Amino acid sequence: MSTDPASKIVDLDDKRSTSRATQRVGTIDRFEYDEVIGEITDAYLDEVDPALTGEPAPSPNEIKSELLRRVNARFEAININLKGPDRFTRLKVLTPSQIAHVLMRLHNVVMIPAGLGGDKRYDLLGIYVGSGTDEGLYITSDIKIDEIAMRYNRELTINAGKEVHNILRIHASQKRRCTDQDLVPVNNGIFDYNTKTLLPFTADTVFLSKARVNLNPQAKSPTIHNDEDGTDWDVESWIAELSDDPEIIHLLWQVIGAVVRPHVRWNKTAWFYSEVGSNGKGTLCTLMRNVVGEASSVSIPLSDFGKDFMLEPLQYASSIIVDENDVGVFLDKVANLKAVVTNDIISINRKGLVPISYRFWGFMVQCLNEFPQIRDRSDSFYRRQLFVPFEKNFKGIERKYIKEYLGRTDVLEYVLKRVLIDMDPYYQLDEPEATLKVLDRYKEANDPIREFWNEHEESFKWDLLPFQFLYDLYKGWFAKTNPSGKVIGRNRFIANLLQIVRSSKHWYCKDQSSPVRAGSKISVPEPLILLYDVQSWMRRGYSGKDPRQICSPDVASSYRGLERFGTAATGTDDAETDLDFDHSLESFGEPAGTNVGD
Repeated sequence: MSTDPASKIVDLDDKRSTSRATQRVGTIDRFEYDEVIGEITDAYLDEVDPALTGEPAPSPNEIKSELLRRVNARFEAININLKGPDRFTRLKVLTPSQIAHVLMRLHNVVMIPAGLGGDKRYDLLGIYVGSGTDEGLYITSDIKIDEIAMRYNRELTINAGKEVHNILRIHASQKRRCTDQDLVPVNNGIFDYNTKTLLPFTADTVFLSKARVNLNPQAKSPTIHNDEDGTDWDVESWIAELSDDPEIIHLLWQVIGAVVRPHVRWNKTAWFYSEVGSNGKGTLCTLMRNVVGEASSVSIPLSDFGKDFMLEPLQYASSIIVDENDVGVFLDKVANLKAVVTNDIISINRKGLVPISYRFWGFMVQCLNEFPQIRDRSDSFYRRQLFVPFEKNFKGIERKYIKEYLGRTDVLEYVLKRVLIDMDPYYQLDEPEATLKVLDRYKEANDPIREFWNEHEESFKWDLLPFQFLYDLYKGWFAKTNPSGKVIGRNRFIANLLQIVRSSKHWYCKDQSSPVRAGSKISVPEPLILLYDVQSWMRRGYSGKDPRQICSPDVASSYRGLERFGTAATGTDDAETDLDFDHSLESFGEPAGTNVGD
């Protein structure tokens, strides 16, 4: 490598064509001016680029001074044969183009695709941080890039700064985020979950966030004594106190691990649920937030997923941890919520910037004090919800100092080591029976059609349930159970019911558009007609008071509806039918032999 800057200038001049060198500056001065600056800058960066030299780059002040000296020396050589306005003006500061190229070569500024598209307009401009609290990360904040750019020109104006950004967006190379599910960015390196080894950070591997705790393979769970109440505390025992169900305790540790392993497709969101306070779920959120770090975690309540600009923080985070959600929230649109859970593309509106299509990698935890009402009642959405019950109540025995313990380095290092090294490898979350029970409760609370069906699925006496009968029966049931509610339309009712019935062991619908012959499938009284006063299905023209006659309507030859697997009502004699009818009325709270109108 040449140590004589003057020889570099001569070499560059020799490479330029004679015609270009003798052109009048006054006619194409900008092109000539930029060419000289660009060639000298590129040549100098070749000399100091650590990727080429294997040596650390000079300081920003040294780079700035040397570039200005070389460019101005070249200008002086050119100006010997020029006069007046044709003379090249000496540089007092580095140009936006020079600064941009310095950032690309020496600071690893790259364009990071936000989603799947190849349009660089929607990419994130990121700069690699090689030391400090953000070591190993690409920071996509414009402020961070401006901060480093100003090391090379302290007087960088707003317009010049914008020009630097524009040049970077045009010329910076694309580099995709690392999405390897086994590479976990922690505070002191990249942990390979598969081989259980800690690797050094490198600019070749793009991470936008990391767990802000060092991985210490020798970390042990500290026991902390409190002199005020004479108690000893450790994180293992504390988490074990949050539930009496060992399966739930194991799941809580899995959730902590999921929060620090953002690139695994968990396809679940953990919803910590309890209708009473002082149960520990908020404190557990504090622990998880401390492990991943405030900079890598955001709080986006469920109600904000459908609002403009509220998803912008996802660009910088690897986890969503929310301590509180509003009571009585109703979610009309959950497309963004589902996409975040399944790591699919979402559209992020950014204030003052072009919207981007973005793929979020991370895990979400939401705390709930009641079941949210959500319009989407599909099984595909229910599969994403992992309700974790918190059934303990620590009111009156709270230990407020626990949150202070959860911020201690030794506690956090042990927690990180436990979920990454000590636990058996896992790539999906357990679903203990307790979580499934809460999910079933939620499905009914969120969907009156499901609640109606679950309540009556095994009570029907007929082997064919016409859709119109089910809808009329549902309206009668709804009037009793939700007197102030609004009944949905018939078509939506049928569509939602068919979705629920798909998992039924008793009923099926082969083809909802094809009528089924009634025959003996509707041949016995149906007590639900009387229970919910479904007058449209009561026997026409019958003025007596026998409930069996009232609940035995005149039926058509065929109906569209649900069929029973096997049979229940056919083949019984009259005595058995009467006994069964009486028993059904009694089970519904109606005395056998009820006389209508008495």
